[in-house]
Parts: sequence; structure tokens; C-alpha cells
Amino acid sequence: MMLKPDMITKINVVKPGEVVFEEGESCLVVPCYYKDFPLESAVLGEEDEVALQALADREIITGKVKSYYYLPTPGRAYKGVLVLGLGASYEFNAETLRRCVGVATAALKRNRVQHVYFDVSRFEALPLEAFVEGLNLGQYRFDTYRQFDADNTTGSVRELTLIVDEDADTERIGRACQQSALISLAANGARHFANTAANDMTPETLALAAREFAAMEGSQCTCTVLERDQMAELGMNALLGVAKGGEEAPKLILLEYRHPDASRTAALVGKGVTFDSGGISLKPAGKMHEMKFDMCGAAAVLCTLMAVSHLKPAINVIGVIPAVTNMPGGRAQTPGDIVRAYNGKTIEVLNTDAEGRLILADALAYTIDKYDPDCIVDIATLTGAAVVALGHVAAAVLGNDDTVVNGLIASGEATGERLWRLPLWRDYEKQMEGSFADLSNIGPDREAGSITAAAFLKAFVGSTPWAHLDIAGTAYGVKNKPYLESKYATGFGVRLFTRWLLEQAENG
Repeated sequence: MMLKPDMITKINVVKPGEVVFEEGESCLVVPCYYKDFPLESAVLGEEDEVALQALADREIITGKVKSYYYLPTPGRAYKGVLVLGLGASYEFNAETLRRCVGVATAALKRNRVQHVYFDVSRFEALPLEAFVEGLNLGQYRFDTYRQFDADNTTGSVRELTLIVDEDADTERIGRACQQSALISLAANGARHFANTAANDMTPETLALAAREFAAMEGSQCTCTVLERDQMAELGMNALLGVAKGGEEAPKLILLEYRHPDASRTAALVGKGVTFDSGGISLKPAGKMHEMKFDMCGAAAVLCTLMAVSHLKPAINVIGVIPAVTNMPGGRAQTPGDIVRAYNGKTIEVLNTDAEGRLILADALAYTIDKYDPDCIVDIATLTGAAVVALGHVAAAVLGNDDTVVNGLIASGEATGERLWRLPLWRDYEKQMEGSFADLSNIGPDREAGSITAAAFLKAFVGSTPWAHLDIAGTAYGVKNKPYLESKYATGFGVRLFTRWLLEQAENG
């Protein structure tokens, strides 16, 4: 996957009588609801239990949500006990556990823990997959450009032992947690691609990564990359117009996962602007460095295909990535230019910084024309208006099909990658009609920007069931999720898409 992220490499599921603590860098984690004492653990040593209860009596340990207490245990096989506060039981859910684990990873790193024993043997049905996700996502770090050894694994959990009750189905739990580990690895892969500096993460780099993935032993995907001249022959002038100002050659990356028993085909299209200066409609300098993150949609699609290729669900999945840079230059597209898109519609380019919808327009129309999918979903850091509307808490979702949109929303709730549906009425589509062309690439000034962007895209999907995810507020800069360090990209979309595709395959 072109990266070596911190992750769990081994998961064991055992019952209390089967636990054998390995001496060394290990830690016993015991969960606790708010003021729910004594602590429930089948394997906690008596002396440690007494010590922790004394701390609880003094309200040093409370079980408050996202709190933890680390107790060193010299002389024990495990080097410490971490009491993990889950908050009130009636408010607890999978996302709570992810966030609690995310906070606790700081203590695990600080104490150089490499093997975690998580004792849930006396808890009812905790969402253990969420624990795995929180741990893998929470200990991710991006060291590519630092002078010290980026492969140093000190302080990273490599092994997880889940201690479950005597009646638990250990094989089922093990499979589910291994699946979560793989999906969270894929999400960390998307974060890695997005965090990479734009001078290294170019359209060519993305295309190379896709080709390398497809060529890996065991990969179930094929990869085709369309070059500039091929796109020109196809009439993809909306995409090519964006790329005119930069030195980097544009790419259209096509990934195909096929399953012999599949009865449905889903297509994912991810915006891949590897750096967005705004073009001639130049962005302000202040936060322009963040525009390396304008390919987070592309990273999500690529890494979703990586996860799908390993999990092998019975559904065909097409991943399409239009990859460009948006730069000013002597040959750059200028405001007022009119281009003819792949599907024949003409577009008046009033603002070159509304470029994402231009490359998506050609990619969506081409994907539908070439693959005839049963449904298509695009994902893009498309509009600042989505951040204004929803902040960094949820992504906007719009579409022409309730089944697709509602399925994505449900998967978002389950994975903590939340979506909020915005309307897409005909009134908004009319606002995107051009003065000199079929369409303009921006709507009325400062009005419903995320909605009008989706209304523009709707003109390129026809009757195909379609949804659009605007992840401008959730792709990076998220500060309310402790398992996602705010300076990093989040990998938003990988966990949501993978769950949605698995459910699509299961439901036929």
C-alpha cells in the first residue's frame, strides 16, 4: 500500500480461563461505566483490584466518558492496568468507544505498550469492532518527512487480545475484528495519501499507486489510466480545462473490482485535485497549503477499493479518480471560458476555483456511459459552503435516489462518518443555467453553495441512482474526535463506503 502505518497486526479472542499474559510491553485495559463500581474484570489481580477500588473511592477514577487512569503494576506479567471510562451506560454507543479509545492511545504510546489485553468478559455486547478502529486510527502517525526512523514501532500497539465471556462466539468476534482492522488500515492509507506533500502526491503519483495496488499479488482489481490525449479524444474538456494551467499531466484512473457472483455494480468517483491554487481565480494565501487535501475524495475511493479487494464482497465496484492540479499559468483556463463536457453539455466557467465539479462532471458522465452501474456515488472536498452549514461534524449528502442516500446515511451512523441530507429541488438546478452556455459552474453569489454544486453535478448523471458527498468539513481539520488527530486527514469515506458496499453485497 506504499505505506507502513501504525496498526494492530495480530488479534486474539480468548475466554478468561485461556488468558496467558506475556511479560513485557503489555497492558490490561478494563472498561468502566460512570461510577459503576466495583470494576468488572475476570482477570484483574486481587492487589490491583484493591488499589483501583481505593482510587475509585477517592473519585480519582470515575468512569467519566473519555477519562482513563493508568496504574503501573511492577512485578506483574502485564506492566500496567488502564481503566477506560465509558461514561453513562445509557448514552454509550460505538462512536463513544472509538473516542474513548482515541484518548487512551496517548497513555498507551507514552508507556510504550505493544500488547493490549481488553477485558470485556463481564460486559454485555460491547462493540469490539469500534475498539479496534479507535486503536488503529488513534495511533496513526505520519512521519514520512521527519529525520528520525519512520519505521520505529516503539509505543505502537501491535497485538490485541480480547477477553470475552464464556458463552461468546470467539470465531465470529475474531472475524469481525479482523475485518475492522483491515478497514481501519485502509482508512489510514487514505490519510497517508492525503497527508503527503503536494510536490510528491501528484496525479502521476496517484496513478502509480493505483497501478501498484492492482498489480499486487492477490489483488482482485484491474487498473486503467487514461492520459491527456485519450481524454481529449473522448471530449473530456471540462476536466482538461482545469489541468491547462499546471505542469502536471492529468490522469483519469479507472479501477475495477469484479466478483463472479455479483448481481449489482456500484461506482465510486473521487475528486483528485492534488493541489488547488484556485487557478486564475486565485485563493487567499492564508490557508492555501491545506489544498493538498483537495484529493481526499480520490484517496477515499482508492483505499475503499483496497479494502474491498481484500474482503471480496459479492458486488462489482468501479472506482474512478479524475486527477489534476489547478494552477494559474499562461495557458490556464480563464473566467468566462466555455467548455463542452463529455456528455455534450456546455459549461460557462465563471470561477476557476470551482474546478472540482468540472472534473467530476466528465468523470461521472464517462463512468455511467462506460460501466452502466446500478448506482453511482461521488465524494469530494467540494465547497466551503458545506463547512459553513455543517462545520466539521458531518458531511453533506445529496442525491436523486432515496435508497442510495438513506443507505449511505445509515452506514455513516454506524461508522461515525456522519452524513446530513440537504435538499436538491428543481429551483436549485435552474440557478445553475448559464447565460451563454447550458450551465455555469457557480450559482448565485453566496447562496446555497453546496446545494448548487450538487445541482450542477446532477446534470451529468441522468437517471442513474446517484448520491453526492461533500466532505469539505470532514476530510481534515476535525477536532471533536480524539481518534483522529486534527492535523491529519481523516480518511473520511473509507469506512462508510466499505460498510455500505458490504451491506449492498449481502442484501443482493
